[in-house]
Amino acid sequence: MKKLLYTLILSVTILSCSDSLDVTPIGKLMGGNFPVTDEDAIALTNGIYAPNVGISTSLAYMIDLTTETTVSGENPNSGGGLLGLIQWEPTNSYVTSVWTAFYVGITSANDVIDKLSESKTVSESIKKRSIGEARFLRAYYYYYAVQFWGEVPLVLHNVDGKNTTRASIDEVYAQIEDDLKSAADNLPNASSYADSDKGRASKGAAYALLSKVYLVWAQTSESGGDTARKDRFRKSVDAANSVTGYELEEVFLDNWNVNHKNGKENIFSTQHASGTATDGSGGNHLAHCAFSSGFSNTTPHVLVSDNKYYDAFDDRDQRKSGTYAKELYNPATNSVFTFTRPRFRKYIDASDPLGSASNRNINRSIIRYADILLVKAEAINELNNGPTTDAYDAINQVRRRAFEHFPLNQTSPDDLPAGLDYNGFKKAVQQERMFELTYEQSHWLDLVRWRVYVKTLKESGLDESYKKSSVSLKNYRFPIPQSQRNINPEGLWQNWGYDGYNESKTGANPYAGFE
Repeated sequence: MKKLLYTLILSVTILSCSDSLDVTPIGKLMGGNFPVTDEDAIALTNGIYAPNVGISTSLAYMIDLTTETTVSGENPNSGGGLLGLIQWEPTNSYVTSVWTAFYVGITSANDVIDKLSESKTVSESIKKRSIGEARFLRAYYYYYAVQFWGEVPLVLHNVDGKNTTRASIDEVYAQIEDDLKSAADNLPNASSYADSDKGRASKGAAYALLSKVYLVWAQTSESGGDTARKDRFRKSVDAANSVTGYELEEVFLDNWNVNHKNGKENIFSTQHASGTATDGSGGNHLAHCAFSSGFSNTTPHVLVSDNKYYDAFDDRDQRKSGTYAKELYNPATNSVFTFTRPRFRKYIDASDPLGSASNRNINRSIIRYADILLVKAEAINELNNGPTTDAYDAINQVRRRAFEHFPLNQTSPDDLPAGLDYNGFKKAVQQERMFELTYEQSHWLDLVRWRVYVKTLKESGLDESYKKSSVSLKNYRFPIPQSQRNINPEGLWQNWGYDGYNESKTGANPYAGFE
């Protein structure tokens, strides 16, 4: 969508490198007889996308800054600084803003589903598409929420949410599954959208997210035992196979090329436009966070933690220069600047690298086809206790693009070695995900579902300079925001290990064995 009408219930303000949202109680109902026309329905649906645009920075701080590859350059006592130091408290502003944004989005989705289901004036085609978008986006917000906080309130209709309690993880995932299956049945293919509607949820996006949901559900829920886990891995593969009509870009950085938006690899992304609007329709703030200090060696807001992550890439891998900027051309001086420590490259516009803090016209990538190929490879390996030909083919497509071996359906000297066992292939997929998806709000989620988060940070070697050693088992989840617990202290019990938690609700140590 070139410009969504992000209005209705969202108030977003971007300050420095932070996202701030007005706190809206869970399940707040919009009044009136809106919508009446197709245009009304589209405007109401557009509002569901807005929170996702407004919290890009907060998501990056919670998912990237909290890992071994990224550190904060901000004041260590700030919300971002404390996230980077793995000192998370229920009052953290970023955690609170993301919780709020998710439930603003969920509330908006509920409103669309409930109101359009009863509408007698909106056309059937717009009603079908809009409800499909709403169910996709509701699932999307819950997909992140259940991974961040575990049991969360499952609000499906807009009522007074003050007495809402936390639903089980399996209940939340089951609802996500139901929403995405419905969305896949009712949404059009991305290719059928007009240019003005590019960026809307599509059938492919629903299947792609469903493949990711089944994978993490299988890896993080004990419900149903091995039979249920195998079934979810199988469904993850099936959903990934249903993601059709997409291809890998030949040039890795084209995924963040301002002149190449919504390309053939893009499955779902936030749509950004030049401008400083504060209603969710303005520019992408992620480049500023990684490049706030410009062409200097002064520390930016978000920093590559150590040169070893840059050095880990093969020099022939185009993702090295696509992910990190060790050297970058400065058009203002017509010279190349060399950084002591690389900058994150993906969201820097080569034609206007400095830009203004909010005036960035590059979309934020959320789901790319490369991600789904790696999800498929991982799920097959888990399902069969070892890789198959299809698993090799999926991961090798990603590697062939990285090393520029075309066409992608032919073998290359940089393919994974044949004969890997389950553990060898699993390690290869994990490494490939880091190479492919750095600074794309994926890494913390991956480390947590693999149950290696604490181990990875403790072994990172960053203890002295960035104190990542403060990580502990409680950090497998984020704390429930205190502002929400003040409204509903009984229903929103605190996660284990954080101030105010109650073992009668959480158990003695739900993360035992994840060291």
